Amino acid sequence: MIFNYFSRKKTRGNSIDDVKHRLLMTFSFIALTTSFFVFFAFSLRLVWNEDTQLESHLVSFKDIAIYHYQLEQVSSVSVSRHVTAYYDVGALPEKISMLNPLTQGEVTRVRVYESDGFLVYYQLFEYQGQQVPLYLTVDARAMDFGDDNWDVLMIIAMLLMIFLIAILRASLKRVFDSLMSPIADLSQQLSMEKEGDFTTSSHAIDEINQLTNHLNSYKKMKERLARQELMFAKYASHELKTPITVVLGAANLQGMKDDPKFQTRQRERILKAGKGMQDTIELLLNIVKQENVTTQQVFELNAEQINLSQYQDQLTSEVNLTLTVDRPCSINLPITALNMVLKNLVENAIRFTESGEIKINISSDIIQVFDTGKGLHGASETEHGLGLLIVERICKSYGWQFDLQNNPNERGCLAELRRL
Repeated sequence: MIFNYFSRKKTRGNSIDDVKHRLLMTFSFIALTTSFFVFFAFSLRLVWNEDTQLESHLVSFKDIAIYHYQLEQVSSVSVSRHVTAYYDVGALPEKISMLNPLTQGEVTRVRVYESDGFLVYYQLFEYQGQQVPLYLTVDARAMDFGDDNWDVLMIIAMLLMIFLIAILRASLKRVFDSLMSPIADLSQQLSMEKEGDFTTSSHAIDEINQLTNHLNSYKKMKERLARQELMFAKYASHELKTPITVVLGAANLQGMKDDPKFQTRQRERILKAGKGMQDTIELLLNIVKQENVTTQQVFELNAEQINLSQYQDQLTSEVNLTLTVDRPCSINLPITALNMVLKNLVENAIRFTESGEIKINISSDIIQVFDTGKGLHGASETEHGLGLLIVERICKSYGWQFDLQNNPNERGCLAELRRL
């Protein structure tokens, strides 16, 4: 049985209901203990005040005893069940006469352990021109509480205990529910995988509000990391298709000829595509972090660094592609980031331009790509897709503003980047 008790105690639950039950039991024990001490203190108080009560009771019969003597001049008389009045020294019992002389107007207590003693009050009063002594005596146990008195005391103590237990349990339950209900609500929201932010009630304590804010921060961080992984997969698949195709094509061509010059050219294509993929991946990793670039480094740019030949295969004979780079041109975009921006903007312009021209203008603070295509009219074929999303993310990372609008001077579109 003892082993089972300790086993149950060891495996007790730690849920909110279990903790509340233990707290209620603890406070019930506190209420019982408090009631016991109150009862004990109250009882001691009554016992300690017993002598004072007896003295007051004894002195209260002074006028009654004097009036009785005025009616009937006797040596002694019982003025109540427990109080006796003596009017003559000769009539005093030996145990009282031995105490003379007594102090007038005071109560003298005599302790006799066999009978627990007695109290004597001495007073002189005048009757027909003579001083008459008055001795009032009462046994020390005469006013002890009887069984009925102690029953009343026990009932009061019991009612006090019940009141304290009820008040403490109700107060504790209310306070505990007020403190724990926000936590229970948060736990339920977590188990249900709630959409949106976690919320708490308006009366929640500050620490729970802080916990809620931290949970919301962690949730947003988790969602941001998931979006970053998804975005990286989309960006990588979008940007690495061409270099991967080049690598695979060059690798296949290497096996077709033994010409050393041909082999060298294919290796150079593979190395160039591999270097491009490396730079692209590093750039994509930076932009999916949603962090702004802190470096203030600028790069000197000239037209020779921009390779337009990569777009020639995509252009029709009726579309002309031109590039203008201001001199001097200092730009904070690395060449890898600039090429990725131009690649997405130019390829989108080529896709929607059947005739006319595509113009690229680059200065230190402005990058513009004009085309004479269909323009922006809300049609489904003008959807520019993931490419422009990559451009927006690069602009955000390096402190540029991107805008796509209809060409203000002629038909077509204007994609413009302005350094903030």
